[in-house]
Amino acid sequence: MTTRLVPLSAHHEAALLALTLPPEQRPFTTHPADLLPDLRGDPQHQGVTILDGDEVAGLFALSSGPHCEKYLSEPDPHAVAVSSLSIDASRQGRGVGTAAMRQLPSLVPTLFPAARRVVLVVNQRNPAARRVYEKAGFTVTGERQGPVGAQWVMTLALAWPPGPGSA
Repeated sequence: MTTRLVPLSAHHEAALLALTLPPEQRPFTTHPADLLPDLRGDPQHQGVTILDGDEVAGLFALSSGPHCEKYLSEPDPHAVAVSSLSIDASRQGRGVGTAAMRQLPSLVPTLFPAARRVVLVVNQRNPAARRVYEKAGFTVTGERQGPVGAQWVMTLALAWPPGPGSA
C-alpha cells in the first residue's frame, strides 16, 4: 500500500482514537487520544495523519515556536519539530513509519514555509525509532535529558528554496 501524509481532519479522529500501541512504546510517545486535544486551534502545533492506502495508520505533530524550541539548545525560527509519532501496532514493521518520515521534506514547507530543518528527539532506549528516522535521512546532532531518560536529538535539513512539488 501507499503511505501518504495528510493534515489531521475530524473524520480521522475515530480511527486515531482506536489506534493501538505496543506496551513497550507507551513511555516514548503520546497516544492520539492524549495528543488530539493539544492540536486544536494552534497553528504552531499541527497534527498530521498517516494513511496506509486509504486507512488511518498513525499520527504525529509538527510544531514551531515554543513547541519546537524545547528540543533545541537555542531558538531557531527555521526549525520545525516532529513529535508524538504513533503508528498502529498492526502496521509496525512494514515500513509505514519510514515512508511517512521520508515525505517530510515535501510536506513541511507547505505547512511551515519558513522551515529549513526538521528536528526531533528519540529516547536512547528506543533504538528501533532511531533506525526509522535514520532511514528517512535524519542524523544525530546532539543529546539531552528527557522525561524518561537520555535522548538523541536528530535533524533533517530541508532543501532551500523548496523544490518543485513541495509548495
